[in-house]
Amino acid sequence: MRKLLFLAALTLALLLAKAPAGLVDGLVKRLTDGGLRLQQAEGSLWHGRGILASRDAGGRSLTPWLPLAWDFEAAALTRLAISWSFSSSGKPVGVIEAGPGGLGVTQLALHAPADAALSPIPHPAARAGWQGDLTLEAPSWHCPPDGRCSGDARLLWRGARSALFPGRQFGDYEIRVNAQAGNLHYTLQTLAGAVIANGQGDAPFGQMPRFDGTLSGDPEFLGRLPAIAGGAARPAGPPGHFEIHWPPR
Repeated sequence: MRKLLFLAALTLALLLAKAPAGLVDGLVKRLTDGGLRLQQAEGSLWHGRGILASRDAGGRSLTPWLPLAWDFEAAALTRLAISWSFSSSGKPVGVIEAGPGGLGVTQLALHAPADAALSPIPHPAARAGWQGDLTLEAPSWHCPPDGRCSGDARLLWRGARSALFPGRQFGDYEIRVNAQAGNLHYTLQTLAGAVIANGQGDAPFGQMPRFDGTLSGDPEFLGRLPAIAGGAARPAGPPGHFEIHWPPR
């Protein structure tokens, strides 16, 4: 049995060394439903590089934003798994491993401009010309074959602003996500800034996400918010105060 496993592992390693890097683009496209693509792919599945790009919600254009390189982790074969480590400009991005127990991501530390990350979202609020820097961190995230993922993640948005409000900044925000067997709970809090946003929500496995929160700030600054929030924001209390609900009520 050990000899068979060794031969299988050796065969897989040879296939990976020969397989073109362009196959990674197909995998990225499938995993993100076409929202992300890998451009200028070079090398092989064993070792290669390319540029990660986001497709806008209309599917008309791609915006490149992250140079990405990968290396196959041969040691994973001893666990009957396949694994790659990813980096960008020499800095670690994360490790992905797939095996009989499912798909796992560890040590994820991904940085992206807000416009590139939000442009694939098909909602009017995502097309408000958002700017700033996003950081996604996930020490460990595991999805078994049934898709009921577990893990913790943190999304940090610094310098949030919108092209609809030239010269004005919203602030810095943090979203924390905890997943247990496919059921997600997430919280939003303001770290700093003139616009205060807080709230929490849940996404039970296989059901629509829910979110309830509040938003407050300069009434003149936020006066256009209901028009771009797609029904999710409504005035509440004094001027400049809003309730945020998803699905809209």
